[in-house]
Amino acid sequence: MRTLSYPLEPKRPPGPEVLVPLGKTLFIINPAARHGETRKLIPALEHVGGADRREIQVSAGPRHAFDLARVARDFEVVVAVGGDGTAHEVLNGLMEHDEPTRPTFGIIPTGSGNDYAHTLGMSDDIATALAQLGSARTARVDLGRCNGTWFGESISMGLDARVTVKAVEMKVSTHMSGITLYLRALLDVLRHDYRPHHITVQYDDEAPFETDALIVAATNGPTYGGGFKITPDSVFDDGLLDVCRIDMMPKSQAFLRLPFVVLGKHTRMRPVHIRRAKSLTVIAEEPFEGQIDGEVMLESTYNIEIVPSALTVLVPAEKP
Repeated sequence: MRTLSYPLEPKRPPGPEVLVPLGKTLFIINPAARHGETRKLIPALEHVGGADRREIQVSAGPRHAFDLARVARDFEVVVAVGGDGTAHEVLNGLMEHDEPTRPTFGIIPTGSGNDYAHTLGMSDDIATALAQLGSARTARVDLGRCNGTWFGESISMGLDARVTVKAVEMKVSTHMSGITLYLRALLDVLRHDYRPHHITVQYDDEAPFETDALIVAATNGPTYGGGFKITPDSVFDDGLLDVCRIDMMPKSQAFLRLPFVVLGKHTRMRPVHIRRAKSLTVIAEEPFEGQIDGEVMLESTYNIEIVPSALTVLVPAEKP
């Protein structure tokens, strides 16, 4: 079981060379990430690169990182410093820019899950992540979009969205992070809130069908929930969503199959349906829970699509 363990203060001081290949860079820091420890990075980043080519802004609450990214003009690069929620807000803010003037997106992962950062190949060690940015290359990646909101890594509906809600609650009281946090939240939901949803599903222009599902997940990367390999073969630049639908099964079977989902060994199981699509629509009679890059949604209709090569991002020189 993988847990995140890394120092928030770099093991070695970042040198002035870090920003050389990046151009003028804005760091948007979520100081509340990783139980408030991310604020320790602010003094370190104040020594990264030249003052005339680096700016640091600290988000003050929900959606502030979005607002900061949305109005970030005259920057070549905007770096999200935080977890998946921070990355989600920043990339949505950047997508408000016109394409010709849109800054490149980068990330230093300091959150509870960091699934999108891992998909882009970024290290959990802060000094290593800074070095990766200093020698980074750019890549064009796909983004997903649901009901007008962009996502980098995943959107899902049903049981695992309730797990996200429970994980947010537990994070405050337990100070857990990573897959340990989400696994504990999942076990709680399996015990106390295990139920399917009757939904109508449509892939692309195919005929819709009805089903009773526990989970429907559409991804642009292999993991969610801090490392659950829900779609282990998903990549960020193939122009397709990877969709995992898990049918209703007895609770006892769900407990038995859970370790296989963590390891990505569930894809051939009978209740599991894996496929790729350019779009996906999920409809229920009543609003039900969803999560988009770890942020909670409540909708009765989820209209999901992939937008190929939507954003330029920084990735390590060695391809992730």
